[in-house]
Amino acid sequence: MSRHEWDDRRVEGSRGYRAEMAAAARRLTSPGVQVDDVLVDGVTVRVGRYGTGRPVLVLHGSGGGWDQGVDWARRRLAPEGSAGFDVISPSRFGYPGSTLPEGAEVADQAAVMAGLLDALGLQGVDVVGLSAGCVAAAQLAADHPARVRRLVLESPLVALSGRAPLPPLAAVRVLARAQYLLWLTTTFPPVVKLAAGASPKDLSENDRAELAAVNATMFPLRPRRAGTVFDRAVTAEHMLRGRVPVERISVPVLLINAAHALLAPHDDAVRFVARLQRGELLELATGGHVLIGNVSRLRETVAAFLAGDES
Repeated sequence: MSRHEWDDRRVEGSRGYRAEMAAAARRLTSPGVQVDDVLVDGVTVRVGRYGTGRPVLVLHGSGGGWDQGVDWARRRLAPEGSAGFDVISPSRFGYPGSTLPEGAEVADQAAVMAGLLDALGLQGVDVVGLSAGCVAAAQLAADHPARVRRLVLESPLVALSGRAPLPPLAAVRVLARAQYLLWLTTTFPPVVKLAAGASPKDLSENDRAELAAVNATMFPLRPRRAGTVFDRAVTAEHMLRGRVPVERISVPVLLINAAHALLAPHDDAVRFVARLQRGELLELATGGHVLIGNVSRLRETVAAFLAGDES
C-alpha cells in the first residue's frame, strides 16, 4: 500500500469515527425512550424504559450502559412499537448517569437493583444479564430470590477451569481513556471474529449492521470509563473467584451461549448450569460473544422462556 493510499484510509477512518461518536453522543442526550434518575440508598441509578407489558430488568455488559440494555431489548424482546415487555434498563455502577460508590462490591450492586425495584413499585420481575452484567444478575437472584421470577444469562462470564481470557486491568485502564483506539479495535478482524463468530468478510450485511449497533453502545467512552474499570477489577474477579453463590439460585435459569464462547467455554458452561437448581443451557453453533445472526431464533426462545411460570 502506498503512503497516499494509507493516508486516504486514515482520513476516511477519521471521518467515520467522528460521525459515529457524534451519533453516540446524540443517543445519550436525545434517547428516544424514557430515561430517569432514581435515588436508591444514596446511589443515583439512571434507568432507561422501553415498551409495555410484563416487567423485565436488563443488566448490560461491560462497556455498556442503560442504552445497551434498550438496544438489546429492541432486538431480543420486541421491535419498535410492539407490546409485551416493560423493559427496565439501568446503568450499572459507574456507567452513564449512575454512581460508582466507593468500595463497592457486586453484592452492593445487587442490593441497589433490589432497591431500584422497590423505588419503581415492582416486586418480582424477570431478569436478563448480558456478559459481565450476568454477574450482578446472578448475585441478585441468589441474594434476593423474591425479586427474580426467571433469569436469562446471555454470553455470561462464569467461573473457569482454565486461565481467564481477559485483558489485564492495566490494559483496561489504558483503553478506558483511549476512545479512538477502542473504536479502532472494534474493526480488527480478530476482534470481529470473537464478537460475531466470523471474520468481517464472512458476515452478511444484516450481521454487520447488528454488530455495529451493539458496538455503538460502548460509546461515548467517557461516561462508561469508571464502570468499565470496575467490571474488570471487581465484577469479573467476583465471578472468577467463585464468590457468586450459584447453588442458592432457585429460580429457572436459561444460559445462552455460543458453542465456542470465550468467557464461558462449553465445559465450564455445562458445569455452571449443573450447579443451578433449575438451569438449562442453550448453545448456538454461530454468533460469537454477542450471538450475531440469531435474532429471530433468540427472540422466540427468550419470549417462550419468560412466558413460563415460576414452577
